[in-house]
Amino acid sequence: MNTAHFFEILGITGSLIMCVSVIPQIMKTYRTRCSDGLSISYLIILMTGMSMIMLYALYVKDMVFIFGNGLALLLMGILITLCFRFRRKNLPASKK
Repeated sequence: MNTAHFFEILGITGSLIMCVSVIPQIMKTYRTRCSDGLSISYLIILMTGMSMIMLYALYVKDMVFIFGNGLALLLMGILITLCFRFRRKNLPASKK
């Protein structure tokens, strides 16, 4: 195995790990139907950064980054959608 191939596999593996890391949060948010503990600002800023990296990856035609960021953007979009969908409105004072 040459060095370039090793680092390509390393990049793909890292991208998959990064993508899989959001799945437990998606599952918890969906299962509990509650997203009150999630910071929508953080999620939107993170998705903005991922979008910029995706544009760069498309420009340089780097398939590892395109694949990883494409999947990450999809999963982050799902989480942001769930965040808005399950955000509680008008919580009682004791729950705020």
